[in-house]
Amino acid sequence: MDAIVSYTFNLAARVGENPVAGYAKDGGKSVKTTDGKDKNRMPVSTAEYSPCGWKAWLNGTTITVGMNNIFDLDQPFAAGSLENGYDESTIDIKGRFWYLALKKKF
Repeated sequence: MDAIVSYTFNLAARVGENPVAGYAKDGGKSVKTTDGKDKNRMPVSTAEYSPCGWKAWLNGTTITVGMNNIFDLDQPFAAGSLENGYDESTIDIKGRFWYLALKKKF
C-alpha cells in the first residue's frame, strides 16, 4: 500500500486599494493642483507590486509527502521472474520509504 498527500498554497490577492499620493482615485481624471486648476494627468506607473513577506513566498508552493510500502511487507515470490524472484515492474526491493517534495511556481 502506498500513500501520497499534497497541498498547494493559493493565497488570495489583497482586496484593498492603496491610494497613491497626488493622484485621483480613478487614475487619469482631473487632479487638483496647488494653484487650484484642474489638470488631466496620467499616473506614472500603473504596475501592481506583490507584497513581500512569508505569504508572498508561500503563494504558489506545493508540498508533497508520501510513503511507499507502508506496512513494510516483503515482496511476493514470482516463479515466472527470471532474475530476482519478484516482479520488478510492480515491487521495489527497497522496502518502506518516505519522501518529501517541495515545488514553487514563480
